Amino acid sequence: FKLYKMNKKLLLAIFLLGLIAYINCACNCCDQCGDDEEEEQPQGTCPALKKISSSFKGTGWATRYWDCCKPSCSWSNNAGWGNEARECDVNQNVLSDKNSKSVCDWGVSTTCLSQVPFTLSGCDNLGFAFASVPGGSGAICGRCFALEFTGEGKYETRKNHRALAGKKLIVMASNIGYDVSGGQFDILIPGGGEGYFTGKCTKVLGNFQTTQYGGLLSDCENSVGWSLSDDDMYTQRKQCLVNKCNSLFANKSKAKQGCLFLANFLEAAGNPVHKYYEVECPQVLKDRY
Repeated sequence: FKLYKMNKKLLLAIFLLGLIAYINCACNCCDQCGDDEEEEQPQGTCPALKKISSSFKGTGWATRYWDCCKPSCSWSNNAGWGNEARECDVNQNVLSDKNSKSVCDWGVSTTCLSQVPFTLSGCDNLGFAFASVPGGSGAICGRCFALEFTGEGKYETRKNHRALAGKKLIVMASNIGYDVSGGQFDILIPGGGEGYFTGKCTKVLGNFQTTQYGGLLSDCENSVGWSLSDDDMYTQRKQCLVNKCNSLFANKSKAKQGCLFLANFLEAAGNPVHKYYEVECPQVLKDRY
């Protein structure tokens, strides 16, 4: 009986040692420890961009807006069943009814703040965003595009624009815009201007006044003026925008994050010129679409 008990303990010890060895091998040899989501997009790892052979390419420029309307790609008729962009109510609860009316049509559906632009740690020259993509060019909901900034601006070229040279912005089409020109990508950025649908963001972002087309950055451009040196203008435009983002969205962290993206990653550059081409959508955008 004593021998049986000893053998039982020995077998248990051997089993535990084998289990530890297996775990160590799985972690150190196979390099596959961790859950699937973490493995797909580890923190600080830039997703590989895979260019798609497509006629949707060329040159253009980036504008900005956030009108709080339901994304056009949230309608099944626009996106196709199963490919709809998410939509939220004014309290940021995700809605499942794809037929819900937009707040811009006196309904309850609005753009989700999960679709603000963002960066990844350790991925300094690559940003991610959602955008209204030119409908006249045959754009399709849920497609992705790389915007490579040239360091120039459409209407002016300042230090803000030159600081963008070499950066890439990967955008996913959540809106198909027939009011944007070919090559123009209208980036979803809180405080970017409400455009045609003014006054629809009060319950989502708060009640504040800003330039209808161009938003807070246009306010800052007008406030700073146009006569400063390039260095001073670069610094003051960015600082003005940072101050506005922090003040207006002090209690809305997601909106503030998206607003500061324009000041920091996009260097407070108005209407920067880019080259664009279609790419496979990275998982980090799919997860927020």
